[in-house]
Amino acid sequence: MGANKLRKQVELEKKKRRIIFFTFGLLLFIYLSFSLIFGERGFVRYLKLKSTRADLQAETKKVQDENEEIKKQVDILKKDPHAVENFARELGLTKKGEIIFKYEDETEK
Repeated sequence: MGANKLRKQVELEKKKRRIIFFTFGLLLFIYLSFSLIFGERGFVRYLKLKSTRADLQAETKKVQDENEEIKKQVDILKKDPHAVENFARELGLTKKGEIIFKYEDETEK
């Protein structure tokens, strides 16, 4: 009868160990899953960074396009004296001795 009691106690200890290992494994899995999804290097952060990267790439493309347009305008101004004169007049500049007359439309007031 003593051996039977000992055997039951050994089986009970084995069950306890299995439950402890299973619980530990489950907790470890939950922790790793949570870290993988919401951690500093997790999936959610990855998605945010990917979105930010796309926004920055779009902004970079926009700035590059603006730079190309400005380079074209500079090339035109370097090559065409009439373009320089037109640009200067748009800025309100005049040649020596010129007078600018500005008229206001009565209907705009």
